[in-house]
Amino acid sequence: MKKLLALVLALTILLCFAGCGAKEDKIKIGVQTTTTGDIYASGDFGEDAVIRYDNGAAAVEALKADKVDVVIIDNEPAKSYVAANTGLKILDTEYTKEEYAICFQKGSDMKAKVNDALEALIKDGSVKAVMDKYVNNPDASALKGVAVEFKDTDKPNLIMATNAEFPPYEYIDGDKYYGVDVEVAQIIADKLGYDLKIENVAFDSIIPGVQSGKYTMGMAGMTVTEDRLKKVDFSSSYATGIQSVIVKGDGDIQSIDDLNKYLLPTE
Repeated sequence: MKKLLALVLALTILLCFAGCGAKEDKIKIGVQTTTTGDIYASGDFGEDAVIRYDNGAAAVEALKADKVDVVIIDNEPAKSYVAANTGLKILDTEYTKEEYAICFQKGSDMKAKVNDALEALIKDGSVKAVMDKYVNNPDASALKGVAVEFKDTDKPNLIMATNAEFPPYEYIDGDKYYGVDVEVAQIIADKLGYDLKIENVAFDSIIPGVQSGKYTMGMAGMTVTEDRLKKVDFSSSYATGIQSVIVKGDGDIQSIDDLNKYLLPTE
């Protein structure tokens, strides 16, 4: 009986150490599914640490509700979300930098055409003017929307797939599209002599749709990655992005160093 009681006591102590009030050394990171924030967070912190949402707004709502500890997302959308939600902030140190580009079906001749147009539009300052308006001087009164309705003329169609929940790169206000990608796509279409048609789809539907030929190209603040290069071709870069970390102002994580404590061990 004494041996049995000792065994029960030992098991009780072990179970208590394992679960009785012990704080789990884990983190939950909110991301938009299949974005580079998702890719980086999964690789750095592990699949178990990542909670995926259909869009950035849903991830931010999860942060506010304490369902996740941080949100990793592109810096410009991060600024919009923080401005619209009291009590949130962006960590001072960037998570990583990346280059945005346009994706095409493998072997599509549109890549060369768009690259030529993009090079000319970068050289003459047209792309910079769009970036300055939305990123460097984000005054809502200065924005010029691109009408949602498709203008069907005798020109060929340039069908752009996007996910219009990524301000200031693409978003919808009323019946019009706004954003960097929308306006850059429009000036590319104008230069090439195409009618631009925008298709708003889920982010993770863009590459499959481009692969199948359903869409001419995809633009959604999309970063070139090794995995994506196996599926689609990319244009030259037209913008540099930053992945940032959104946190609660009174939360436990207040610096990149606080976040990095949860990184997976390196070999």
